[in-house]
Amino acid sequence: MTNRLQTIVAIVLLIGVGIGVFFYWLRQPPQPAPMRLEQVVTLGKFTAVTPPRPAPPAQFMSLDAKTKRIADFQGHWLLLNLWATWCAPCINEMPALQRLSVKMRDELTVIAVAEDRTGKEAVDPFVATLQLTALPIALDPPGMIAGALNVSGLPATFLIDPKGRIVAKLEGAADWDDERSIRTLTDLMTAKAD
Repeated sequence: MTNRLQTIVAIVLLIGVGIGVFFYWLRQPPQPAPMRLEQVVTLGKFTAVTPPRPAPPAQFMSLDAKTKRIADFQGHWLLLNLWATWCAPCINEMPALQRLSVKMRDELTVIAVAEDRTGKEAVDPFVATLQLTALPIALDPPGMIAGALNVSGLPATFLIDPKGRIVAKLEGAADWDDERSIRTLTDLMTAKAD
């Protein structure tokens, strides 16, 4: 009788744990499905941050698992782009962001930080599909950078000066490598250099 009672108790416990896990899983917000390149996006515009404010100390991780902070890039202009694989405007702007990174590599460091909760699992196939070999990609699955920057939607891009201060931000996508965008970035960098 004791073995049978122990078996019944074990089964009841397993069922209880299974039900608990199931309800925990139901409470988790779903990760949106990846969107297609063909979807229409709205282009955003840079807004100056006046006065410039210090960039947050939050950390993110490079694809080769090295911990990075915005402060690691002090002494250089930094364009920090927050994106996700499920974000249609993000998908559309990534190839142009890569071309900008190549065109302005001597004046500006460009880093695209993925906000996907599943990290490399979601990002690696995306990077391979779009052949983003010349664009530095980083990961922020816990959303620490997005939270510290008070981001309300993706993509969101921040221009950070060599002193580690946010001088401009852009909410929405942009045609990063066209002449107008490059001129805007260059003008912002020239005006904010002091």
